[in-house]
Amino acid sequence: MCGTILVVDDEPLKRITLQIELSEAGYEVYEAADAQTARRIFDSKPIDVIVSDVRMPGFDGLELLSHVKQARPDVEVILMTAYATVDTAVLAIKRGAYDYITKPFTTQELLEKLERLFATRKPTRGDDRVETFGDLIARSACMKRLLAQLRAVADTERTILLCGESGTGKELLAEAIHRHSRRRDKPLVRFGCAALQPSVVESELFGQEKGTFSGATRQKQGRFELADGGALLLDDIEDLPTDVQPKLLRLVERQEFQRVGGEEPVRVDVRLICAAKRDLLPLVRDGRFRQDLYYRLNVFSLTVPPLRERPDDIPVLARHFVNKHAALVGEHNVTLAPHTLEELMRHTWPGNVRELEHVLERALAFHGGGEIRPEHVLPLSRAGSAVGLPALELAEFGPRGLNETVADIERRLILMALRQCNGNQARAAQRLGIPRTTLRDKMAKYSIAVA
Repeated sequence: MCGTILVVDDEPLKRITLQIELSEAGYEVYEAADAQTARRIFDSKPIDVIVSDVRMPGFDGLELLSHVKQARPDVEVILMTAYATVDTAVLAIKRGAYDYITKPFTTQELLEKLERLFATRKPTRGDDRVETFGDLIARSACMKRLLAQLRAVADTERTILLCGESGTGKELLAEAIHRHSRRRDKPLVRFGCAALQPSVVESELFGQEKGTFSGATRQKQGRFELADGGALLLDDIEDLPTDVQPKLLRLVERQEFQRVGGEEPVRVDVRLICAAKRDLLPLVRDGRFRQDLYYRLNVFSLTVPPLRERPDDIPVLARHFVNKHAALVGEHNVTLAPHTLEELMRHTWPGNVRELEHVLERALAFHGGGEIRPEHVLPLSRAGSAVGLPALELAEFGPRGLNETVADIERRLILMALRQCNGNQARAAQRLGIPRTTLRDKMAKYSIAVA
């Protein structure tokens, strides 16, 4: 097999013709009629090259190109267009396209481009190939096995138990499972069981009837009703109060429950995904988790390895997070210095992938543009999280003086706070420790758009 191609075109005749003729030339070919379908295939299959039309309903080919290059920079993209202009070609190449081809064209013309592409492409060992599934990225063998298990179980109705340390990405796994399931068009509702009173957990999960207690002036739907037809992610399931466990067991067995203060059964159709930071079996032995509920939830169990056990994933995750957060603040061509990657590889990451992302997001706020060097991510504390401010050198800011440097750092911190608070200015100001009016003045000063 020469390679794996994904053809994306809303013209059925052209799409199917290319699929047939490229297959006959020795390629494995997938096809999609729009960019959204293409993204689902791209997220779940080991694609080498995407051949996509530029103009399509919904997302266009350039938007698909941007998504591909952010998620998996190693995948090449060739754009097809009947409206080729110099501007389109330049924009496509700037965004990372390998080449473009003007319609109408013969399959032989495309084959010649593909042959040149594969001839100049750096050979990669099977183990080095980066795979994706939803927003998950993997190069390590253990994570690739996990992604294969996810693909196998995603489009079933099975209850899934995700086990792994805090920060390993269990919520991303749940989102990927839901996105690739037959329930993808229905909601994925999330609920965390940690640090809540049993009565609160019961009311939040199962809802309550009007007049159940003082202040209950209306009927309230719980998370299971909100997730009807879709899926519910129960995070920190190990902290589910023992008083609530029998009610959850009944729901899992019968897909029905009673609201708090109610007598009539409420039927729902919900797929259950549970996440746990700890092994549930010791809790079962200690009597803190029901054995029958454990076996009902543990129909299909997946363990997410900690980041320290999959160091091969650190470089690809680091570059992904740098590209992701740099794009959010309008930066381009940000790179990681080789010595920076060495420092990241040496760290044990007790906070796992979440910690790695926070360290790099913070480094972007202080690196001054261009390359992220070791001093921007250090020191990494023994506890695993970056402490203090990164060591800054005047040389890294080039000819800029103190005022310009301070202004640049201030602008980056404001952008980071706004992003972390989803554009909420009041919360961002609180996080920065300044009045909201001061924040608004500084946003105007630095031409930061109001969300």
